[in-house]
This record gives sequence, C-alpha cells and structure tokens, in this order.
Amino acid sequence: MKAPSLGSLADIRMGATLRGRDATRPDPNGSYRFVRIGDISQDGTLRTEDFLHIEPRESVSENLWLCEGDVLFPNRGTRTTGVAFPLNQPRIIVGPQFFIVRPDRERVLPEYVAWFLRTPQAAAHFESRRKGTLVQSVQRGDLADLEIPIPPLGKQRQIVETATLALKERELSEQILNLRWQYANEMLVRLAKGK
Repeated sequence: MKAPSLGSLADIRMGATLRGRDATRPDPNGSYRFVRIGDISQDGTLRTEDFLHIEPRESVSENLWLCEGDVLFPNRGTRTTGVAFPLNQPRIIVGPQFFIVRPDRERVLPEYVAWFLRTPQAAAHFESRRKGTLVQSVQRGDLADLEIPIPPLGKQRQIVETATLALKERELSEQILNLRWQYANEMLVRLAKGK
C-alpha cells in the first residue's frame, strides 16, 4: 500500500513575505520575533528561543504566526531538516525561506513529521527535485509530494522518543571522545616534559 503524501496530511504554506530593505532589520522594540535558518540546527532543534525582534512595515497575517506544533522546513539551500516548533507565543514568524507545515494532528504528530523530514529517505526525495544553480530550492509541490509512512500515533511517539534518545546518545558519545582526546594530549604533554 502506498504511503500518504505530506500534502494530504498537512496544510503547507510559505513563510511571510516581508517587503522593504529594512523589513528584517533588528529592532529591540520590534513587535514581532523572527526565526532565521541559523536558529535551527541540522538535527532539528532550536539553537535559541531568543529570536530576533523586528518591526515589519506591514502587519503580518495571523495565519502566518507560528503555532506550537508547526513544522518548519527550509526551502533554500541543501539542508534537509525539520523542526516541530515548541512554543505557543504570538507574533513569531518566519520568512519565505521556510515552509510552514501544519499537520493534521489526528493523523500525524508534528514531531514525527519533523523527524521524517530529516531521514535519508526524505533527503533523497528532495535531492532529486532541487532546482537552481547558485541557490538551490525546493518547491511547495516537492514537499507536498513526499510520501510518509503513517503508523498509529502511539508508534509515532515511540519513534520520536527513540530518535531523541539516539541523538542524545550521539551527543554524549562525541563529548566522551573529545574528553578522551584532551586527556590523552595532556598525558602526552606531561610525558614530553618528563613528568
């Protein structure tokens, strides 16, 4: 049986188009907060929740304000990542370099969608569809056409929890390797000094 497409499981829209040269200029008193691509790591986590404050020249439609559970997917460049937005605060927006995916939560968990967008299968799907020579981009239809296997919600939760634990294990393993390397170098320096 064919897996459903993301377009049949979610509403997909492009982030806000902000007009004017200064539309995303930092403004400490700005009434909107703006998520940039650099605010999201390749592994699908937010690097910060202290987003840039801006004051666009025009108001931004509320349906483009980020909601808890929206999945953000960069549509420019070669990164294939997704993050389920964890905050429920008004007036946080992204620009048109992101797609905002709003999953049907009765069928699919946002965290599961974000996880699947980071898989090698999703990367292969987008790799064959990227357009452009200088800056590559993914079109909305490319994202909507992505087939996603949909197990029951309980199994989706298990997959997300296991993926989260595996990521934490990888991070801890890298820290341990780094500490071992530092320790070995310290011992070699002591040996070199005759201690």
